[in-house]
Amino acid sequence: MPTSYQPEVASANPVLTPGTTDPGFVAGERLLEAARALGPLIREHADAAERERRLTKPVIDALAGAGLQRMFTPQTLGGLETDPVTCARVVEEIAGFDSAAGWALQSGNTGAWWCARLPAEGAQEIFANGPDALMAAAFHPPHRAVPAPGGYRFTGRGPLASTIHDSSWLMMTALVFDGDQPRMTDHGPEVVGLVLRTQDVQIVDTWHSLGMRGTDSNDVAADDVFVPMSRTFPLGPEFARGPHFQGPLYRFPGVGSVLVVVVPVALAIARGAIAELRALALRKTPLGSTKTLRDRTTVQATLAEAEGILRSARLLFYDTLATTWQRTRAGEPNTLEQKADLLLAGAHAVKSAAHVADLMHRLAGTSGIYTRSRLERHLRDAQTVRHHGFASASRLEAVGQVYLGVAPEFELVAL
Repeated sequence: MPTSYQPEVASANPVLTPGTTDPGFVAGERLLEAARALGPLIREHADAAERERRLTKPVIDALAGAGLQRMFTPQTLGGLETDPVTCARVVEEIAGFDSAAGWALQSGNTGAWWCARLPAEGAQEIFANGPDALMAAAFHPPHRAVPAPGGYRFTGRGPLASTIHDSSWLMMTALVFDGDQPRMTDHGPEVVGLVLRTQDVQIVDTWHSLGMRGTDSNDVAADDVFVPMSRTFPLGPEFARGPHFQGPLYRFPGVGSVLVVVVPVALAIARGAIAELRALALRKTPLGSTKTLRDRTTVQATLAEAEGILRSARLLFYDTLATTWQRTRAGEPNTLEQKADLLLAGAHAVKSAAHVADLMHRLAGTSGIYTRSRLERHLRDAQTVRHHGFASASRLEAVGQVYLGVAPEFELVAL
């Protein structure tokens, strides 16, 4: 059996299947072709990104040049307004070359999606220099915003602002304060999202991490920075979409705008771990054995188990993503339970991907402990991604709370 074997799996897009003449599908296939064409360049620079803790400029420029940072930018602002299923497939393709490069597609796409909540003036300011504007985000915890004439004065420090050095913009969240007390509403403290210019904040060098080292996910700090009202929005499930954001994409659940990047990266890492183990199994004979890894029944059974775990988790994610998009495109509202379904599919996929990477690393034995081994990096990356705030195992609690009629502690599932 050739080592380049790729399993036959169900279509990643149950809504638009191969052979259709739907123009959206054709455009999506072109984006995938563009993503595949970047493979040699991304692989060439992957080690440098890992070493320097950020993507190289040639890779940043190539992602934008191929249109991959404008998938969620509105067409009226020069973007592609791509469907979420296609976006996820593109991210998975890029992450197969380098997980950090796939992760960087958050800054252009997830950031653009959240601009739907801004007043028109704010969105136009952000995309004034073109549709490939990058926006990092330090989403949690909410900080302090004090009302000021024409906007807010913002103070706070947040972690995990990925791709921050290459982003012109930064989104953070804040509690609105009246004096020393948070402003209260009928639903609790008033929370707003704010978009700051990156040049107005301090980038704090904290990204010395277990994995995903090339993502430039440093802390950011702001001290009494003025943010005009045009670059702020109430953070809640109900909002008025700006004039550039009237398409169905911007009615898609907010949690999905994050999962379309996070989950495919995790899936690609797990797929890479399986591929590495398969290649290793052909040539390694473990200590005390006369058989290669591929001839050992434990390896055979565990590899099959890993394939089942990954394929089923991937299918659940893409099926739920496609169903959610089909419903959204048809103009049907997504209920809280349906949003919880999407959160479940994402959290389950990320958890499963980490498990698969761990299984493959254990089968490799001492071969996987060296930094020269791709399995070593796959393990580190998978264990890092599994802690993302929108897709960690703790999100399963919120899903169960919704299913049982309990108010979810993770309130962002309702967005």
